[in-house]
Amino acid sequence: MAARRIGLDPLAGEYLKLGAAAQQMEYIDAPSEQIPLPDAACDAIFSFNSLDHVEDVDRTISEIIRVTRPGGIFLLLVEVNHPPTFCEPHQLHPVGLLDALQPAFRCETLDVYRPTAANLYLSVRAGELFSEPQQTHEPGYLSARFVRNPAG
Repeated sequence: MAARRIGLDPLAGEYLKLGAAAQQMEYIDAPSEQIPLPDAACDAIFSFNSLDHVEDVDRTISEIIRVTRPGGIFLLLVEVNHPPTFCEPHQLHPVGLLDALQPAFRCETLDVYRPTAANLYLSVRAGELFSEPQQTHEPGYLSARFVRNPAG
């Protein structure tokens, strides 16, 4: 139902070669640290299984804040509390993510799922939650919904 769907990825050109053009999505070949969109251009931002893959998490979060309109939403799904790897060079923690997104965003929901299946999506679907998601230091998958506060 979105008027414009944008997929941002520095590998967008490669995805298009693999057939992504058939999707109802506009692909932009750019890093998340430099989103080529004007301020407050997006009603909704989705970051699924990607924030721990970026080069600069703080710069990426700054850009997400910049391009999300006041009242817009940011949906985040990311692996937390795991040691850095070559492909996922950042160790993210629930409290650190909340701190980085506030006060620009208000957190409406935050859950951390236990890794019970072969991957992030299957583990979330299994639905086994940590009882204190912000306090856990065990590896898991964070799912959160944020709303952009009014600029000011």
